[in-house]
Amino acid sequence: MPAAGLDRLLPLLGGDTVLGLGEPTHGSANAFAWKLEIIQELARRGLLGALAIEDSLVAGRHLDRALRHGGPIDDYLAAASSLWRTATISEGLGRLAVLASTIAPDRRPRGLGIDISAPYRTAGGLLDLGHDHPLIRDVADRRPLTAEAVSTLDALCAALEHESDTRTVDLARNLHRHLDTYWAAPDLERLHRRDTHMAHNLLETLPERGITVVWAHNEHIARVPDNFGGPSMGRVLADVLGARYLPVGVMCGEGTARAVDPSTGDTGYRAVRLPMLRPGTTDATLHALGADFVTTAEFTHAGPRRFLGWQIDTSVFSDPAQVRATFEVQRPSSDFDALAMLPESTADVTAGGASPSTRSSRWRRG
Repeated sequence: MPAAGLDRLLPLLGGDTVLGLGEPTHGSANAFAWKLEIIQELARRGLLGALAIEDSLVAGRHLDRALRHGGPIDDYLAAASSLWRTATISEGLGRLAVLASTIAPDRRPRGLGIDISAPYRTAGGLLDLGHDHPLIRDVADRRPLTAEAVSTLDALCAALEHESDTRTVDLARNLHRHLDTYWAAPDLERLHRRDTHMAHNLLETLPERGITVVWAHNEHIARVPDNFGGPSMGRVLADVLGARYLPVGVMCGEGTARAVDPSTGDTGYRAVRLPMLRPGTTDATLHALGADFVTTAEFTHAGPRRFLGWQIDTSVFSDPAQVRATFEVQRPSSDFDALAMLPESTADVTAGGASPSTRSSRWRRG
């Protein structure tokens, strides 16, 4: 529904709105295609200021080169999280890059990586700029760090954030934020800070004109005050931007998604079936209504809603209580300004043989 869907969205958008576009899983080809068509339509109408993706700073720079300077989209995919190395995203971003090349250079959309992931790439960027410190080299080479080394690296990053070179500042700040989230608490008790840092990364790089689209999971773009210990990215953005932030959740029916199924013992991506829609959830209610797009003014629901990420353990499907505990969050539909509902989910396929990122099993859903 790209053009029609955008026409439904435009009355809600201002000229400098941040539009969050969620997804029901991290591997639904039809959800990716829906988002890409909306993004491409914004670009065709000259409204797209930036595409900010849940990916690393370095990967975002490759995306920016593809969109603004004609660089190959394959360079972005090579640096991207394995989540985004799919056939649908590869083809869709390729079309977006071609479309961007027809726009006047000073009005082409920017590409932004707002995550604090892939610290080895960030450290590699600092090395490329001449900051050849042993600890930075250790991170670039993916060597483990002691608690003392983490403390020393933390101080080094803080010092580099005061350099005059903005490239150094951006990389050092991003690495510093990764340290704050992951290495300052190896038990992952600070993992919720990732969302806060993603929000700040975006706010610090917002373009001066146009609509900025944020590409992330539903639970990152939703306005959730307590997302596993702290505010979601969407909550932080809403607190700062107010009505200038508009999150759109994307729901789906049953089907399959590209994901890792731990019950198979295989760490590779495959087409994994989703848990059945449970009556009483937001997803099932929308599905029963047959609605493909609703605003908060048209539809409200107390929840819960499904929460499916890059890892889907099918071994729990036979236990309803485990399904609810593993794949649902008790949150209302008002976390979003609108909801798109896809009748099913179709699994995407990997482009280029990407393997899953190394992630905590505790964060398997988002």
